[in-house]
Amino acid sequence: MKSSNLLTLITAVGLSFTTARGAFLVEVDIDGADDGTISFSPNFSFGGDTTTASQSVAGTAVGLTGGDSIFGGDGTASPDTYVFSYTPGLDVDNLTLAAGTDLNGTDSASAIVGGTSGIYNIYATWPTSANVSGGDTTFSLTHDGGTLTSSFDQNAIGDVWVNLGQATFTTGNTYSVEQTSVSNTFVSMRGAAVMFEAASPVPEPSTAALLLGSLTACALRRRR
Repeated sequence: MKSSNLLTLITAVGLSFTTARGAFLVEVDIDGADDGTISFSPNFSFGGDTTTASQSVAGTAVGLTGGDSIFGGDGTASPDTYVFSYTPGLDVDNLTLAAGTDLNGTDSASAIVGGTSGIYNIYATWPTSANVSGGDTTFSLTHDGGTLTSSFDQNAIGDVWVNLGQATFTTGNTYSVEQTSVSNTFVSMRGAAVMFEAASPVPEPSTAALLLGSLTACALRRRR
C-alpha cells in the first residue's frame, strides 16, 4: 500500500469517529415551552428527600429547547437535590452543535460523537439569577476515574454552559450528576440542564480492529 493510500485510510477511519457532531442534553423540562407546565425528562429526577421544585423561566444557553427551569425544592432532612443521568450507548446524542460553537466565552463544542467509552466534558446551565440564597450550588459526579465535584455561586453566572470538568465513562454504565444546595431556602438553587459531551471517545472495537489490521498489513508490505 502506498503511503498516500495509507494516509487516506487513516484519515477516513479517524473521521468516522471524530467529526460526527453531537452531545447528550438532559433538560429538566422537555416540552419545549416556557409555560409553567413541566414535562420532566426521563433522565432527570430528584434525589435525597426532594420530591418537587418550583417552575421558573427558560434558560437561554445555546442548544436549550425553551422548556421551563426549576428552583428550590421540598427537601427537609437532606439538601435539595436534582439528578441528571446519562448512559453512553443507550442514550443517543440528541443535540447537534457545530464544531467551535461558543459555550461560555472560553469553551467551545468539541464536535465529537458521544455514546462510546471515553472522556467526556460535563456542563451545567441555569438561568441568570440574583436571588439564589441557599449558598454555593454543588455538582458531583462519580465516574470511572473518581469523583468530580464543583461548586458555584449561581448568582455570579447564568445562561451559559458552566464547565464542571471531565469524566471517564464506559459504554453501558449509568452516570449521574447530582446538583445540591447548602441550605433549603425558598430559592436554594436553580437548574435547567446538564450536557454530556464527548471529548475523547475510544473507537468501537470493530473500528479499532479495522484500523489496526490495515496498518499492520501496510507495514508488512512495505518491509517486503
